[in-house]
Amino acid sequence: MAVNGLSDAKVGDHLILVTGSKYRSDEPVTVSRVGRKYLYVNLHGREYRARFLRDSGLEDSTYGAQERLYTPEQYDEMKQRKALFLSLREAGIEVQWKVRDDLTTDQLRALLAVIKPAT
Repeated sequence: MAVNGLSDAKVGDHLILVTGSKYRSDEPVTVSRVGRKYLYVNLHGREYRARFLRDSGLEDSTYGAQERLYTPEQYDEMKQRKALFLSLREAGIEVQWKVRDDLTTDQLRALLAVIKPAT
């Protein structure tokens, strides 16, 4: 899945913060400030400590697991893709990591429809 970035995000837009932590779930946030290079967001009524790159949505950090911002549409597509890859794996097809970004969500649905016909 290609991430288009958040270069057109503006103050007040709703985004989703995805963490790599098993102790925290993904959380809705709101854009609080927009700079030339970075986005800043509010979480639970306060500005979040991290800043995020506008071109990728990645946290600007040099240590630990980076968090990432997604638009609600990007987040839904990411979740759909994850479910499709899981269904394909359950059907006996393992898609290699190096080609996952090359496959569109529609191609994954078509592949799954061939493997598991609708009943």
